[in-house]
Amino acid sequence: MERRGRTGPRSGGLPLLLLGLIGVGCVDVRMDAEVYGVVGESARLWCGFSSRDPTSDLVTVDWRYRPLAGGPTVTILHYQLKSYPTLEGPFKDRIAWEGNIARGDASIRLADLKLTDNGTFTCLVRNPPDVHGNVPQMKLIVTRESLSFRFNTAILLSSLVFIPSALVSIILLVRMKKAIKRDRIRSQRLKKSPIEESQDCVYDENVTTPLHRTSSTEKPPGCLMRLCLRCADDYDDDVKSLV
Repeated sequence: MERRGRTGPRSGGLPLLLLGLIGVGCVDVRMDAEVYGVVGESARLWCGFSSRDPTSDLVTVDWRYRPLAGGPTVTILHYQLKSYPTLEGPFKDRIAWEGNIARGDASIRLADLKLTDNGTFTCLVRNPPDVHGNVPQMKLIVTRESLSFRFNTAILLSSLVFIPSALVSIILLVRMKKAIKRDRIRSQRLKKSPIEESQDCVYDENVTTPLHRTSSTEKPPGCLMRLCLRCADDYDDDVKSLV
């Protein structure tokens, strides 16, 4: 019986493999993490790349899409010397190439945005012999109205609520201050009886208004009457202020 021994690797195989790995570079691809759009408008999906080797006619770009709700990933555009957008599906006649391979730009534009466009996009770039590289993801978020409009609306609504509330608070503070001042004056008036007030009242013979307060026991005629009239006027003022 003939036995065959195991054949080991050839001595020149490893150097050739290393040379092959050294000759292959990686393409660095960059994308925006999130892109926002409004229904009915268009959005530019940016994709930039850089490669160790200069670009050539062999560069290929594949844009792929996966729905937000899940499902298979589909290629919506292929590029090599010219763009080949998908001819079927929800993105038909809505994708346009806006890239420039010489400048490391592989961007596209998606027109007539729809809520169903929400999902994840990937941009795969190959520049032989650089055929490997990272595959970043971009999340497209389509809304019925722009975020700036929502922000401005929120500010307007907040202002409509805050300004009237601030005015009401100021009016209440002013009224409270007046009420406290009125109560202080009233409490000071109640410290002395009308008779005590009449005893402290001194008038000049030629003037009908009091000149000063004094503790004199003189009681000019008509002082009590003047005091009663003044109390009546103060009462009317208090009634009017309360009304």
